[in-house]
Amino acid sequence: MTRIVSFTEAEVAEPQDFGNISLYAREGDDHIVGGAIDYAHHWADFSISQPSSIELRINPGRLFAGAIVYAAEEPIDLNLQIHLPLVTGDRRYVALLLRGATRTLTAQRMIETDAETGETVEQAVPKTESRIVEVVIQQGLPSPTPLKPSVAADQCCLAFVELAPTGIVAVELDHGSRLKSLAEVEGRLTTLEGEVSNTIRRTTTLETDVANIASRLTDIPHPTIIRQLKRDVANVRRQLAMPDEARAYWYDAGLVQDAWDLTHATWLARVREGIRFPWAAERDSQLALLDPGSAALRMSGTLLLPAWEEAVRIEVPGDGGSTNISQLTHTVTTAVRREIARQVVEYGETVTVCENNAEWATSYGRSVGELFTVKGETFEVVAIAGNTEWAGHVLRAVRRIITRTVTDVYWDYVTESFGVNGSIYGQTWLCAQPMILTSIDLSFTRVGSSGDVHLFVCECDDTGQPRLDRVIVTTTLAAKDLAAGWVTFPLRPSLLESGRRYAWATVTTGNHALETVAGNRFAQGSRFTCTDGAWSQISTEVDFAMRIKAATFAAPRTVVEFAPLTLENGMTELRLLHGGWAPGGTALTWEVKPSTSNAWQPLTLADVEGGDTLAGLPALVQLRAVFVGTTDLQPAIVLDAKARGMTFRPRGEMIAVSRSQAFGLATSTIQLEVVVDAYDASRHNMQLRLVVGASILSPSAVSLTPDLVNPKKRTVLATFILGAPVTEARARVDMTTTTVTDVPFIQNIALYAL
Repeated sequence: MTRIVSFTEAEVAEPQDFGNISLYAREGDDHIVGGAIDYAHHWADFSISQPSSIELRINPGRLFAGAIVYAAEEPIDLNLQIHLPLVTGDRRYVALLLRGATRTLTAQRMIETDAETGETVEQAVPKTESRIVEVVIQQGLPSPTPLKPSVAADQCCLAFVELAPTGIVAVELDHGSRLKSLAEVEGRLTTLEGEVSNTIRRTTTLETDVANIASRLTDIPHPTIIRQLKRDVANVRRQLAMPDEARAYWYDAGLVQDAWDLTHATWLARVREGIRFPWAAERDSQLALLDPGSAALRMSGTLLLPAWEEAVRIEVPGDGGSTNISQLTHTVTTAVRREIARQVVEYGETVTVCENNAEWATSYGRSVGELFTVKGETFEVVAIAGNTEWAGHVLRAVRRIITRTVTDVYWDYVTESFGVNGSIYGQTWLCAQPMILTSIDLSFTRVGSSGDVHLFVCECDDTGQPRLDRVIVTTTLAAKDLAAGWVTFPLRPSLLESGRRYAWATVTTGNHALETVAGNRFAQGSRFTCTDGAWSQISTEVDFAMRIKAATFAAPRTVVEFAPLTLENGMTELRLLHGGWAPGGTALTWEVKPSTSNAWQPLTLADVEGGDTLAGLPALVQLRAVFVGTTDLQPAIVLDAKARGMTFRPRGEMIAVSRSQAFGLATSTIQLEVVVDAYDASRHNMQLRLVVGASILSPSAVSLTPDLVNPKKRTVLATFILGAPVTEARARVDMTTTTVTDVPFIQNIALYAL
């Protein structure tokens, strides 16, 4: 109290003087409450009891509203009957709000009415002014899962009451609006002071530890270096073909499907030298001639060549000598014919070379099975490590075109085995110039009444030994087709390379004899005989009489038209897969002409760069092949059931999900690093995800590093901070494009558990 009222003995006091006594006392209380406590809309001392299922009793307490204190001196009874929800199963919250009010009480007093006579009259006059507390009920909405009503900032909530149709369910005091006493605050402050003291002591120790750590930071490699090491180690593990075990890192070059879950419910991608957009439409048809009867062509079975005639390249005339070619012990021999190797040409707006093709070296020959197969065909890689002559395949690529050619004319991936019985005689020769072998003439001096003659043409190894497991071409003549003198064995045209040795061998059980020539008249080869499937003896003095015939061509350049390629709603890419050869000095060039163009577009590395032949999504493309060579040598195409013309158009979205990768440890921080190529931020969008169980997680942070050489190539690193440690996870990449003629692809991907 800052003010008091004073009286003297002879003073005539005024009524206001007595009123000021109470006003000054209240004013002092307000100053103390407002200056020292000053809680805005808080309650103290209240408690609640429940006399019945629908009634509450609020026991006496205080309401503090700034500097003013309101008091409830008597219990307040509330009946909540009208607030109960009406629908069975519903609940409702009501808030009990405390509000301050001022109440004035009157009392009967004698009032003087006449100053001279002193007459008085009894009247009711204001006597007591009280600050009281009133309770207001604010109800929420009824619901099976009700929400508490929101309370305004200038209101004081005493409690929330949960109601059901049968009555009161629960009462929750709002302790956030309860005024804390000084004793309570003192207790909390004492606890805080103790914690602060402990914190100061620990901080002092931490400062020393941090200083020691700071002095050793230069000894710790940068996280980027560790990530690079993990990526390199993962790559080396693939190259060394180490057993699959749980590792805290994983890397995939996107060449084969082994690391990807193609059966996942969200999978929407394809794997072909990178992780690429799936096809929205594709068509696979057999390559077919537009005019099979053209005089400019000549088909030999399934082998297509420009029109040719035969000419003798090597001739060894006989001198009257003779050798029985069935006099040796008859043995069962298995000959293996190798098939003509294949070529793949890919062209279109969505054809982009992936720089990870160099990593085919880690796949041990699987590139052939991934790139040169027809649908449903499976290649098994056998003994490739020992076949030093097989040099793999050559890849030439620029934007919009990729050509892949096997460097050997004949390969081991497609073969045919023959089991034959009889004596084996033959002759080797050196092919000094390349030729296309068409037939071999042998001179018979005696023909038996029975016994077919099987003729094989095979390669020789570096020692000159004929290899019947590397047969190029074979044919068989029945005994009735044989006669004394020169007999022609027609062969499917076969390319023989210069500087290599070849051999022909006959296998028969018939009583036949071939003419020979003595005196080593043919110095470029040797006659041989085989027993038990092995080369057992050669003759340096006697050779077989023979004529080696090869093709001669009428024109050095021939244009061959094929049936057009089509795709409903248009194509962005085409692929040509076929067997054949194009030896040095010759060229086989495919040309296309879309229905929207009048010009033929050669599919060569030089001609397609910058072209946009398929940019308009043509639904039909005319196709032709241009054979360029010499009169002695021409390219060839194998038009069998595996010669295919394929057309494609990609989708506008892609989702790639890896197989689950086990880390061998529990971690809550995982990084996903993706190298993406052909990326244009104005057209493309990429999102990196992590799949843990059934949850698909978004990254906590993403960083992007542009490539210094290729402006459309970049490395994206996503960091995932998990709520709980995990021991395995899947990588997921989502990409979209605004135009199907321009699609990005994933070059390689890595996952790191930190």
